[in-house]
Amino acid sequence: MNTNGKMLSGRFWNSKVRSQNVTNKEKWLGYLAGPCGALLFNAVMATYLNVYYTDVLGLGTVWGGMFLVVFPIVSKIIDAITNVIMGAVIDRTRTAQGKARPWLLLSAPLVAVTGVLLFVVPSSNEILQIIWVMLSYNLYYSVAYTIYNMSHNPMVPLSTRNTSQRGVLRCSTI
Repeated sequence: MNTNGKMLSGRFWNSKVRSQNVTNKEKWLGYLAGPCGALLFNAVMATYLNVYYTDVLGLGTVWGGMFLVVFPIVSKIIDAITNVIMGAVIDRTRTAQGKARPWLLLSAPLVAVTGVLLFVVPSSNEILQIIWVMLSYNLYYSVAYTIYNMSHNPMVPLSTRNTSQRGVLRCSTI
């Protein structure tokens, strides 16, 4: 994907705030209410996904119970690699909306779609379920959530040069 081209500079992505100072609307919507959806969704995933995989799908017995031990570790390694790649992609992105904003907007539908894919596992044979779980889990955590997280984190330093406003924004994103 050419991040220097016009693909991410279109009218759809035009959400850049043009004011000198960070407004209350931007603080509440962009730095408090906006991230709550993704963070709440991720908390639900972390809480119920393992229960779903063990109690509903019965994957706790796959490979003598080792699947649900080894698979998340391998996925975290993949996630670490995609974090570095996404950081480099964001750093090289040049659009009218800035470096991170287009990726943040792109991540919203990706997180939603891949989050649903985690729970719509086909009820056919076990091998297909394992493949589905591995693909959907990595699509969510290593692609969609990585795009969200890596583009959300630099939003505070990229949003204003005013250090006192940055301090207020950091407190609202914690």
